[in-house]
Amino acid sequence: MGVPPWAIRRFLVDPLFVPLAAALALIGVAVAALGLLGAPVDRRLRVPRAALLVAIYLTAEAVLIVAMFGLWLARPALGGRWEAAHLWLLRRTLAVLVASARRLVGLRLEVTEPPAGTVDAGSGPVLVLSRHAGPGDSFVLIHLLLNRYHRIPRVVLINRLQLDPAIDILLGRLGACFLRNDGSDDHAAARIGELARGLGAGEALVIFPEGANFTPSRRRRLIARLRARGQWDRAAVAEDLDAVLPPRPAGVLAALATGRIAATMIVAHAGLDEFSAPGEVWRALPFVAPLMVRWWWVPAAEIPGPERARRQWLTMHWAVVNAWIGAQRAVGNGVDGGGAGAVAVAAVADASQPSEGDPPSPTGPVNPVV
Repeated sequence: MGVPPWAIRRFLVDPLFVPLAAALALIGVAVAALGLLGAPVDRRLRVPRAALLVAIYLTAEAVLIVAMFGLWLARPALGGRWEAAHLWLLRRTLAVLVASARRLVGLRLEVTEPPAGTVDAGSGPVLVLSRHAGPGDSFVLIHLLLNRYHRIPRVVLINRLQLDPAIDILLGRLGACFLRNDGSDDHAAARIGELARGLGAGEALVIFPEGANFTPSRRRRLIARLRARGQWDRAAVAEDLDAVLPPRPAGVLAALATGRIAATMIVAHAGLDEFSAPGEVWRALPFVAPLMVRWWWVPAAEIPGPERARRQWLTMHWAVVNAWIGAQRAVGNGVDGGGAGAVAVAAVADASQPSEGDPPSPTGPVNPVV
């Protein structure tokens, strides 16, 4: 689906979306009330839970659009507070949405961080590389960056998200980079590099290197496409990574090449990632499993310099992310997951080995999975 031009989005879509979102939010509240009548049949109260959460999200969208229109009118008076006002809106909106998801659908976060004393980039810019899967993972990631780690996110997103007016306006004003993910944008890496060069103190460049939300069917289609193109090495890596898609290195390499990155956060999560279809999410409500987040910290000094070595470094870290996810799933299923994770890392490591004369590749992440 194509994205309409800026003028159509601002002067046609946005004014129509606000009353539509408000009306749908009221309908959501009514559906939630009616859903309570079905409690004897649906004791998990999925209808009222989902309807109320949708109503809250639509209300937040409408409020954001109106508030940002007000900020646009007041921009001359705001001066240097323009960005701070939008960051406050984003921070408060995400806090409300996460709190609502916690109360209504049982969202619980369990965050595992590197050992104390191993994370120190001062206020230098940070590159955040996160896997992408399951419902709401990107919202939770930006919420954590803002409200837990006090980093200003500069996000790389798929351009279709510009069809969401609140995301389009708010993240656009905060320097987000909206890109096509079908490989047709020849300037995508250059735009990411430009965004990285402009990073300031306390900021984080957020990239989802997989380029799309992971699903088993998307992984199978990707493997088939890679084989059809004769990209046997990449197809082999994709086959070994059963919980993530192989990372696309171009944007990551462009960001690192600027020399602005003080450290890299590599983010994995598990628990809700297996719910890839709306029906699966619906049947899982309210969530029983927590959303487990695990991240690793790599100082810039520990990231290799040559481009080929950086590609291998990224692939190795993504193999560890894959192994960690497999371990969490195995623990949840009550089986020993150590073997599968070790095999996946070893297989990808073997596929990523440099030939003789190439610069050495790191053997694992800074904070390996224990």
